[in-house]
Amino acid sequence: MVKYEEIIKNINILLADDDEDYMMMTYAFLKQLGYNVDKAYDGKKALEMLQTNKYQITLLDYFMPELNGEEVVNKIRETNKEIIIILQTGFSGQKPPIDTMQKLNIQNYHDKTEGIDRLNLELISAVKIFNQQSEIELTKYKTKAIGELIYGVAQEIKSNLLSVGASMEYTNMLIQNNGKEIDNDKIEKLNKFYTNNKESLLRVDKVLSSIINQSTENTDYVMTDKDVMEIISLILKNEAQVRGIELVSRISLKSDSYIKGGINDTIFIVCEIIKELMELEAKGNKIELVLTEDEEYWYFNITNGKVSAISPSQYYILNKVVISIEGTNIYRDDNKIVISIKK
Repeated sequence: MVKYEEIIKNINILLADDDEDYMMMTYAFLKQLGYNVDKAYDGKKALEMLQTNKYQITLLDYFMPELNGEEVVNKIRETNKEIIIILQTGFSGQKPPIDTMQKLNIQNYHDKTEGIDRLNLELISAVKIFNQQSEIELTKYKTKAIGELIYGVAQEIKSNLLSVGASMEYTNMLIQNNGKEIDNDKIEKLNKFYTNNKESLLRVDKVLSSIINQSTENTDYVMTDKDVMEIISLILKNEAQVRGIELVSRISLKSDSYIKGGINDTIFIVCEIIKELMELEAKGNKIELVLTEDEEYWYFNITNGKVSAISPSQYYILNKVVISIEGTNIYRDDNKIVISIKK
C-alpha cells in the first residue's frame, strides 16, 4: 500500500477561482501540503486546462466569469469521467440549489466560509477516492493478465507434455533394441528432448511462482529482468498471434538485474498498454518493448506509431493507475510510452 504522503506527490490539482485573494491563500496552502497545483482565473481557462487530462482533482468555484462551475463540470464530464471534482462557493447565500448539486457528477462540495482546514479534510477524502479508483482499475488489469498468463502457461505445459510423450517413445524404442547397437542420431535426439524439456519446465516453474506471488500480493517479490520479459511475452503471446502483431522485446541493461519495487503491478500496466496498441495497430505491424536503465530507474520503453491514438480518457486512467504505484511514473510522446520504476 502506497503511503498517503507518497500519493499526493503525484496528485495534480487545478484550482479554478476568480477571487485572487482566496486563490493565493489556497494555492500556498496546497503547495505546503505537498500537492502539485495550477491556477485558472475563469471557467473557460479552467476547461482548457482540464482537457489536457493532467489533473486528478479540481477545485472549481461555482461562480466564475466566462463559464461557471456547473458549465465546466458538464463539459469536462463529456470526455473525463474519472477526475475528482470539488465544487466551491464563497458565501453561504451563493450555495447552488440542492437539485443542481444532485444532478452534477461531482465528488464533493466545499463552502469556503468553513475554512481551509475543512478543505483539507475534503482533499484527504478525495485522495482516498483517487487511490480506491486506481486499485479497482489495477485489479481489472491484474485479473485479465493473470488469466492470459495462465492460458499461456497451459499452452507451454501442453507442448511440454507432447514433447515428453515423444521422448518416452524414443526411450521405449531404445529399450526394445535389447542391447543392440544404438544409433547415435537417436541418442542425440533423445538428449535434445531432455534438454529442451528441462529448460521449458524450469521456465514454467518460474512463471507459476510469479503467478502465486502476484495473486498473494507479495510486494517484496523480486524478479530477474529475463523473467519479467518472459512473463510479459507469455501474457501477450496469444493476443499478438490472434491480431497478427509482431511483439519485439529486448533487454538493454548494463548487466543482469533483479528488479523489485513495483515490478509486479508494473507488468500488468505494461501488458495493458501493449494490448491497447494491439487493438489500434494493423495486422503485420510491430510493437517494440525495450527494458533499459540508468543509475536511478529501470525503464520499460514501449514504441509504436499508434501511441498518440490512445484516447485521452484511456491514457488518463493508465496514468492514474501508474502514479498510484510507489516509485513508478509514466511518460508519453508521439510514438513512445515510458514507464519508470525507481531502483
